[in-house]
Amino acid sequence: MSSQAVLIAALKGQTLRIPNLTALFQAWPSPVLNTHYPESVSLTTNTILQIAAAAPRLEVERRLRDDLSLITCLWFPLAPKPRLDALVLYTVWLFCWDDTVDANEGDLAADFARAQQWRDKTLEIAKTAFQLPGAAAPDGEVDAINAVLVEFGRRYAEEAPLLERQRLYDEIAIFIRACATEQRMRLDRAVPGFDEYMSLRDGTAAGGTLCTLVPFAMGRDVPSEMLNSPSVQVIRKQVNVLTGLINDSLSLKKELHTDCAINAVCALSTPETSLDEIMTQIHQKLQDAVRQFDMAAEALLTHFLHDDHLHSLARDLANGYRSLVTGVLEFT
Repeated sequence: MSSQAVLIAALKGQTLRIPNLTALFQAWPSPVLNTHYPESVSLTTNTILQIAAAAPRLEVERRLRDDLSLITCLWFPLAPKPRLDALVLYTVWLFCWDDTVDANEGDLAADFARAQQWRDKTLEIAKTAFQLPGAAAPDGEVDAINAVLVEFGRRYAEEAPLLERQRLYDEIAIFIRACATEQRMRLDRAVPGFDEYMSLRDGTAAGGTLCTLVPFAMGRDVPSEMLNSPSVQVIRKQVNVLTGLINDSLSLKKELHTDCAINAVCALSTPETSLDEIMTQIHQKLQDAVRQFDMAAEALLTHFLHDDHLHSLARDLANGYRSLVTGVLEFT
């Protein structure tokens, strides 16, 4: 029996007691639902049904129950409707794309070579969809899932400046390459250590892509000086840490059911460590990430203290990033 199988067998049947995670974010703005949520539901439903018509293995009922319009409206509570519609398309693409290579779920979950070809083609499609320099139309037809990315890209490119589009492409590339590493680990039945896992999670959490979309959702011009600041880089990192650890804690049962041990809880597991002790460690890591996020946000505000407009913009940007975290917790 592999070390992964031993770990999964040891964890199955145990009780994971998750503390009140909302208490960690008491000082942050409470989650707010975008007022256009009711209208976004039909777009989400229709998009999922369109994918399902061409991808019969998609678990339609489960995807519809997930209510991806809800998570989008929690992530981007202030986005005006046209931009929210584009963001809904991005969310549907993100979840359905990830499912395709996910453990025991997707068409390509057990075929690394074919999955790698699809990942490469996705990046070609994204480059063209975002109208980036040097992009060329990819060979062959665009699959049903990536067709949603194309439609998102059409709407996104109409509003987002080139630098934002390039930044989103770069973050999607980080996400896709991290997913390849994760799939390789899963197929090799590897159990990464915690530091190695969190380095991987920085990509697979996809928080970098969502952070990049915050200015688009705000509908305001955020200067490159602000977006490229060291403070924003720290915030981006902590968004991935927070969303990754929250999601891993709450989804452990599902992942063990699919015999997947690539999870923060598994990465911290040892024969001598109880699940309660692991949750204590994770809770401390979440507290540390909140503190680092808040310190970076305060540094960002201080840097732009001399200009009322930029100071207000920095505050709204930081709160936009906070919504990505509180939205995940509220949704999950």
